[in-house]
Amino acid sequence: MGQNTLKSVALAGLILLSLIACSSVTPRGLIAASRLDPLNSDAAKLAVAVGVPNTVRLVDGDAEFALSFVPEDTQYAPVSETVSLQVRPSQDIVVEPNSTSETIYVAQFSPGDADRIAAAQARIKALKNNGIEGEGSLSIGVVGGCFTQETLTSLPVSTWLRTDPTASFVRLTRTQDMLAALPADEAAAIKTNLKACD
Repeated sequence: MGQNTLKSVALAGLILLSLIACSSVTPRGLIAASRLDPLNSDAAKLAVAVGVPNTVRLVDGDAEFALSFVPEDTQYAPVSETVSLQVRPSQDIVVEPNSTSETIYVAQFSPGDADRIAAAQARIKALKNNGIEGEGSLSIGVVGGCFTQETLTSLPVSTWLRTDPTASFVRLTRTQDMLAALPADEAAAIKTNLKACD
């Protein structure tokens, strides 16, 4: 999926759900992910919860969501859409933090970005409906932010997903250090985007 995304986990059906690392996915998360229908889910209702240390602060644009589909037949163009997420610290306990040192941010799309994801869904569905096989990917990544500690040596992240406002968030990944899990160049890019807070 490119720079600053999280490592992929293969699932049945259309998608590869990009998470922190295979070993960090919870059994319940795998079940939830395998039931996720990214082509028919309403993008405007999709919400992500991201847990980061209290020493890291996120604002709009510091997390990204990407959806793509690469046809096996190269005569068909790939579909790829990446949008920034609107993030804010959760005012309610939508998910239980892993510890008292973790802050939970809830992230959603802006209306315009939801439309872009919906358009990508439509393009992918058109290919699938025409019998075009390929590899799909859904990716969630922390790509920026600021930190209050003197130096940033690790970036523990955990994730949850909700596909409908009436449903509960389901944990997808346990806490894992992104800077250690990602390739060195991608970890370096994230560190470059993380600045000391003013």
